[in-house]
Amino acid sequence: MKYIYYFILLSISVFGQDSKHQEFFPFYDNCTVEKEFYNCEKEILNREILNLITPSIENDIIASFKDNMSVLTIAFVYQKNKKIREDIDIDFTNNELKEKIKKFLLDLKPLAKNDSIDDSLKVKRYEFVFLKNQNNKLFIATDYLLIELKYMSEFKFITRPYPEDCTNSINIENCINKYFSSHIVKNFKYPSKAIRKGIEGTVECQLYIDKDGMIIIDNLRGPDQLLEDEAERILKKIPKFIPGTIKGVQVKIPFSIPITFKLD
Repeated sequence: MKYIYYFILLSISVFGQDSKHQEFFPFYDNCTVEKEFYNCEKEILNREILNLITPSIENDIIASFKDNMSVLTIAFVYQKNKKIREDIDIDFTNNELKEKIKKFLLDLKPLAKNDSIDDSLKVKRYEFVFLKNQNNKLFIATDYLLIELKYMSEFKFITRPYPEDCTNSINIENCINKYFSSHIVKNFKYPSKAIRKGIEGTVECQLYIDKDGMIIIDNLRGPDQLLEDEAERILKKIPKFIPGTIKGVQVKIPFSIPITFKLD
């Protein structure tokens, strides 16, 4: 069974961008709704990055496409009332754009959230997937488009969370997949009411492993509530994980697991 991490990606064309530039970080001045904060800051970064792309950079990015796309990944550490830390990690094919993005981030002024006393180190990681349209022009893919394309992140700059059983494993990803499969088989109980009603199908489970290693169920989508309830029961039995990190900072990592119910 393959587990899939996912990240929200937005779509904005290279052309027709707003000329207004962001001055502060975090983006509390422009992103005021907490539930929409990540999407909002991602949209701002989309705009700023696309504003940095010249025709020559665009041509170079398209020329260096691999599998008809180019992936830009950014990770950095920051702290309240301080500028973004200088050790910014950027993985991309075009060095000129990498340097422009780094300068943009380091030029941002710190903007504190007055109601917060949290002075701990925080980390941000963003992933942008460039594609080209029929006119051979760049655009950044939407999350929905990437799902259609079955895009899989390479998880650059991420140390993935894992169960203690996989601590000494040479292949962590393979060990995690086997761990989840074994856990589901061991704890699986087909709901008797679902059997009587002939209900079967797959429950898509979206979860987080938080920065303390705890499993947090975000969303369950299946053909019936009976199957969703059983999937939730199974997932709640998963023991605490070793937390994932980005640049040494513990973070919550989203991922998904499909649990299939099939009648004989």
